[in-house]
Amino acid sequence: MNNPVIAIYENGILRPLAPLNLPEHVQVRITIQPLDKPKVLSVLSNPKPTMAELLAELREINKLEPEEIELPPRKDRPNPILERPDEFFM
Repeated sequence: MNNPVIAIYENGILRPLAPLNLPEHVQVRITIQPLDKPKVLSVLSNPKPTMAELLAELREINKLEPEEIELPPRKDRPNPILERPDEFFM
């Protein structure tokens, strides 16, 4: 069976880009042949946001929220703090 498969090499592992129709633990022979125009996926092509950018985004979201958020009471289990506040808040 000769079944060409395109894979990507990441962190020392070849990962096929499509599912393989193979049983578990079967051994296969792999021949490495680079593509004519290899597409190198880089972290630089899709950089992750910095912590400062994420915090700035959260600040913008926070500006849209009301100052106090009302939480509805839980209905799936009792809340002893709300049922007996005198025991918890002195």
